[in-house]
Amino acid sequence: MSNLHMSGPAAVLAAAWCLGGVAGCDAPNQAVAVENGGVIEAPDAQDAPDPNDVYIEEIATGGKGCLTPDSVSTLISDDRKSFIIIYDKMLLENPPGPAVKATNCQAAVKLHIPGGWQVSLATVNTRGYAFLEKGIKGRQTSSYIFAGVPLGAKFHTELKGPFDDFYDFTDVLALESVVWSPCGASAIFGINTSLNLNAVANPEGNAIFNTTDTDGKFQKTLHWQWQKC
Repeated sequence: MSNLHMSGPAAVLAAAWCLGGVAGCDAPNQAVAVENGGVIEAPDAQDAPDPNDVYIEEIATGGKGCLTPDSVSTLISDDRKSFIIIYDKMLLENPPGPAVKATNCQAAVKLHIPGGWQVSLATVNTRGYAFLEKGIKGRQTSSYIFAGVPLGAKFHTELKGPFDDFYDFTDVLALESVVWSPCGASAIFGINTSLNLNAVANPEGNAIFNTTDTDGKFQKTLHWQWQKC
């Protein structure tokens, strides 16, 4: 991905994740976090993409792992079909603190959906690093949902110590897991990326577990990712 744009924070998608029916989204800290998250502004009129195509209008973020604007960056490609979310503070460590720790970051991706079509996300890549001593476990989970639609998809990967490496997970939304957006309108696609670190079996063991970035791509094709309304 090249020629990416990034802009400052704005409060335009504060309630987006709650519209998707995610449990706990009405917690005060999460609502404020989404309001203060990094948001990509819509393109200028002269650079506006084809209204008959699918494109990303803006992105908002919030959650324990991205509470402040300086903790996360959201970027959109020139053609507005691809995005990257970069996490600067999505990190769990052991010790200190409790043996079980968790953090997350939610992203609300606002999509323009042309009339007469429905769209789904094809793939999402999540990257990070884990150092886990023996007995310590790490769990990375990515949940996806369209706002207002009760169906969704969830993927998770387990890492078990000893482990010392970078990870790169790719989630493919199979046909039976796809959630379709409403036709001919904007739609909020929610991504909730979460980490869980479990050191119960080795509470004094050393561990570092983080997520560095997430990227995804939207495509207008005649494959199963699309269907006519």
